[in-house]
Amino acid sequence: MYKLKHILIIDDDQINTLFSQIILEDADVSSLVSICHSVPEALDFLRATETTEDTAFPDLILLDISMPSMDGFDFLDRYYSLGYNKRHKTFISMFTSSEEQEHVNRVQKYEVVVGFIKKPLSIPTLHNILALQDNSRAENNLS
Repeated sequence: MYKLKHILIIDDDQINTLFSQIILEDADVSSLVSICHSVPEALDFLRATETTEDTAFPDLILLDISMPSMDGFDFLDRYYSLGYNKRHKTFISMFTSSEEQEHVNRVQKYEVVVGFIKKPLSIPTLHNILALQDNSRAENNLS
C-alpha cells in the first residue's frame, strides 16, 4: 500500500470529521487531509484544486451520505456532471450510519465509489478501503 497525496473528508458532522481526521493522521496514509462540511463547499474546493497548483486533487474522498440541503448522492451527481470522474483517478468511499440496501443499489452507477464506511472510521475499515482502492487501480491498469 502506498501513501496517498491527498484525502478529502466531506461531512457535516464536525465530531465525526475530527475523529476521522485523527484516525487518518495517526495511520499516516496521506500527506494531506482536507475537510469540507457541505457539498457546495466541497465542489468549490475541488474547483479550486484544479485551478491552482498549491493543492493536489484528492486521491480519496470520504463522503457522508446524509447531509442537509445536498447529500452525498447530490455530490456524486455533480462530480460526474462536472467531469471530475473522467479527469481524475479519485476514489470515493461513502460514510453511513446505517446499512440501507437503497444506498448500496444507488451507488452502483458510480464506478468511482469503493465501499461504504460505517461511522465512525476505524483503522481496520481504513485499511479495507485502501485495499479496495488498490484493487480498483490494479483492475483499471489491466484494462
